[in-house]
Amino acid sequence: MKKMLAAGAVGIVCAGSVQAQSNVVIYGVLDTYAGYTNAQGTGNVATVDSGGYQASRIGLRGAEDLGGGVKATYTLEGGIASDTGAMHDSSRLFNRQAWVGLSSGYGELRFGRQNSSSFLMIARLDTFAGATYGSFLNNTSAYTPRYDNVIGYISPVMKGFKLQAYYSLGERSDDSDGLRTMILAGEYERGPLYLGVSSSRQNTANGEASITSTFAGGSYDYGRGRLYAGVYRGNNLGAVAATNIAGAYYTSYSISGNYRLSDRATIGAGYGWGESGTSVARDARQISLIGMLDLSKRTLLYTTYAHMMNKDAANYTFSAAAPITRNVPTAGGTVDGLQFGIRHLF
Repeated sequence: MKKMLAAGAVGIVCAGSVQAQSNVVIYGVLDTYAGYTNAQGTGNVATVDSGGYQASRIGLRGAEDLGGGVKATYTLEGGIASDTGAMHDSSRLFNRQAWVGLSSGYGELRFGRQNSSSFLMIARLDTFAGATYGSFLNNTSAYTPRYDNVIGYISPVMKGFKLQAYYSLGERSDDSDGLRTMILAGEYERGPLYLGVSSSRQNTANGEASITSTFAGGSYDYGRGRLYAGVYRGNNLGAVAATNIAGAYYTSYSISGNYRLSDRATIGAGYGWGESGTSVARDARQISLIGMLDLSKRTLLYTTYAHMMNKDAANYTFSAAAPITRNVPTAGGTVDGLQFGIRHLF
């Protein structure tokens, strides 16, 4: 009986392959930069790091035409440290994405480890692509860029509008709803205007508290460049649940813009400020500059300068698009940072 079932399954697969067409694309990003930071109270740090403008990665993606306007889709993607060749997560081969799905004119349904809409949206809310030392939103926000065990839906674009919904299962054996996460996002893009909002609610491991993170903002292309405005609001004030105070939020604001000097060269600047909603003041300010030069459609040179001014108990510092060597100042201290990097797409 088992042999008959196996033979039947093989026959179905072979019959389907006559009409179905599939493709596999190997793609990736290599982004490496030299960085220098000077943090008050801790001193100078010079590094060569991976992932300043975009995180270095290698991936596989593809689609199979199943007929009737339906496709099977998938992505496998792993992060790499281009400065050392190491995996960003030695416990996972594909730590960034590992999902399979179905797409049609009604949208796409995905199952597996996926990027959150917040991670995708922050890159569109400032001229620093939500990364580099210059992105105040990235430096001061606390959110999860991707989740395991996700059921995700991405709608088709309808008159400029697109919706995204994700639900991450906690997969606990008890009755707790710990680690479950819900994410909703809406975007509008028409002509020079982009608007977006993404909000997530993630339960702690015991299910007794929740961590919320929201990004909102937009951008407008004025002809010679783009203007941006972004807001982050979240109650993830620390790495452990005990530090996440119910009703206490941190809010970050960012305004930035760029100017295209030519078809290949762009300069930009930004200003960000953050305000704490707790009894402990943790305010911060930052000014940032960026310069970008497209050597080709795939190769980009970039440089940034940023100056962070913490106040009272705040000790924010610079981040990037991937895990980096962080130079953290003493509470209330300033940080200066300079980057020179190259990013290549393949």
